[in-house]
Amino acid sequence: MKKTLFLVSSALLCLNAAAQDTETNKQKAQSAIADKFPFARVFDVKYVQYLPQDFDSRLLGDDFISGRIKNKSKLNIAANIPVIMKPKWNITASASYKYEHAELEQVKDFSGAPQTYYNGSNDFHYLSAAVSFTGFTTLFKKMFIYNASFIADGTEKDAQRIKGFVGGTFVLKANAKTKITAGLIVLIDPASPVPAAPVFTLEHKFNNGWIADIILPQRLFLKHNVFENGRISIGTELIADGFYLNSSAPGFAKVYDYRQLELRSGVTYEHWFGDGLIGTAKVGLANVFNSRITERGESTNDYIFSTNQDGTGYFSVGFSYDPFTNRKKKS
Repeated sequence: MKKTLFLVSSALLCLNAAAQDTETNKQKAQSAIADKFPFARVFDVKYVQYLPQDFDSRLLGDDFISGRIKNKSKLNIAANIPVIMKPKWNITASASYKYEHAELEQVKDFSGAPQTYYNGSNDFHYLSAAVSFTGFTTLFKKMFIYNASFIADGTEKDAQRIKGFVGGTFVLKANAKTKITAGLIVLIDPASPVPAAPVFTLEHKFNNGWIADIILPQRLFLKHNVFENGRISIGTELIADGFYLNSSAPGFAKVYDYRQLELRSGVTYEHWFGDGLIGTAKVGLANVFNSRITERGESTNDYIFSTNQDGTGYFSVGFSYDPFTNRKKKS
């Protein structure tokens, strides 16, 4: 899901430009506040901490082990750098690093016998880099945004895979209150469970100050500006996450791919400190509804290991920084 943000963020930037000519003074003031919280962040650091949760698992279709996950956390560091920005096209480079930590305890098999071998800490490192091209044109008398992205990822030790996607989206409506787009992305990734996915975005400003921010299938939020430099968001988002695992067990592949889909629901507060610096705090509930391990490069439908994890609470803090803020103001 995160890969689609390259395409969606470009669409939203285009929509903001298309709506500028019809804004009233009040709407311009609202847009000025919204500009403090851009959709795409240039430099972003985020830390997530989860409360303990129980789990059970299956290996090769059979019941395996169960236990408790405690002290689970993730640290994400990302950069999205505009390389070339032209009126009708742009190129963006991005890179990200994730460190994930979790501790297992009270692990037992399904007969109830303790499996102390699996107790203890686990640490994982995941890195990715991407280059994205986005173009803007008119098709069927509608603004059309097309995109191609190529991604390479791996661990701190080895590069693992190259993948990508191409896509396009139509701007169906763009005025001062409502922005709507619809499109499709085609995934260049044999491990993807689907070859393509639709993308729909809606941003609507209500008269009471609330803003509906919907990107399907990735997130659904209601947002409202608070204080002079703050914004609160209530809603839910779908997080696609994972990392690579090395194996030395006889009869198994050397590298496996762990992927999970997690639904995070809760409240987010963002605060603009000025000069492109934004602080973010989140709290809510996290539910993992798809957690699988497959051989590297194979479809996630052909998994060998899966887990069921109880829902749990989480909190997150982060900062983002845009060094181009002053340049944008001058332009």
